[in-house]
Amino acid sequence: MASALFGEAGLAIHIPIVSLHALVLLSVVTTLVELDLARQAGGSTLGRTLLLTVRNTVIHPVVLPVLAGLAFNLTGLALPAPVDEALMLLATGVVPLCLVLIGLSVARYGLGGRPSRALGVTVVKLLVQPAAVLGVAHWGFGLTGTPLAVVVMVAAVPVGSNALIFAQRYDCQVAETTGAIVPSTLAFALTAPLWLTVLAL
Repeated sequence: MASALFGEAGLAIHIPIVSLHALVLLSVVTTLVELDLARQAGGSTLGRTLLLTVRNTVIHPVVLPVLAGLAFNLTGLALPAPVDEALMLLATGVVPLCLVLIGLSVARYGLGGRPSRALGVTVVKLLVQPAAVLGVAHWGFGLTGTPLAVVVMVAAVPVGSNALIFAQRYDCQVAETTGAIVPSTLAFALTAPLWLTVLAL
């Protein structure tokens, strides 16, 4: 979406935001969950608890690839053309696979939980969060033009597969998460043009 709407310039802003967001947010949340699970289990020393927490935080389907990509980028090396092409080919399958994951979760868990909760999450994710980001980014950090549009549209996307992966990893509120993904994805078809119109003013 960033590439289609804002071109390469927008994509260059979008990728670091998404990568750092996933790295920081998922690392912090994973650490808190792991510490809480260790506390509930009891019987472990502080050192063992911290080691397990660090391991499970780093070895994460989202965090680990981001760390690997950042580490490789810092080396200044370039990928060989065949490797780069192979990775680009694999990358084209990310979105379809995420959609399949969501579809399988819907088939298994249904749209569980209370509909009012899913509606509330949808409203916050598609309307409240982008509005807050717009205010902070524009009036707080002085962003305008493409950078402002990119950060607002990043905030305006529906509940994604990262939330579902996290819920499935810890077997916690998977049905509720799926129940929030579906309506927010459908409603995004209406809210995306709304935010693009606001950004064009």
